[in-house]
Amino acid sequence: MAKIDFSHNNIDYRLLLLNKSLSYSLFMKQNKFLKSIGEKVRTLRKVKNMSQERLAELSGLHPTYISDIERGKVNASIYVFYMVANALEVPFPELVNLSSVEMNKKLEGEISSIVAQLRTLSTKKQLIFLSAVKGLLSGIEQI
Repeated sequence: MAKIDFSHNNIDYRLLLLNKSLSYSLFMKQNKFLKSIGEKVRTLRKVKNMSQERLAELSGLHPTYISDIERGKVNASIYVFYMVANALEVPFPELVNLSSVEMNKKLEGEISSIVAQLRTLSTKKQLIFLSAVKGLLSGIEQI
């Protein structure tokens, strides 16, 4: 077996360091991604006044696993996130859609609460609400 020269001038040493650096960078991005989804799960669950135990029951998962998801500690499968989205009664794309611009946590919770309330209204009332919001947005854009 050939020995690898780990002196700083050796190309193998530099490649090894580059590989470690890239691996760490990918790990950090994955970690941030999992924490972001976990925070979104927690926010949606709290907006619905649901306990981790109830979410676990509805999604067919263990409460400890729900806790791990919310803290970004597990790399759950797409299917698990799909089951969680169904239990939270939100479309799967809404659960995993992470905006590149991070929203203020308090505002995100308030907006999620409004969306949850909106889902309980009749279609007619939802359309009235949508029309009012569109009017407000067009007015704000002109300011």
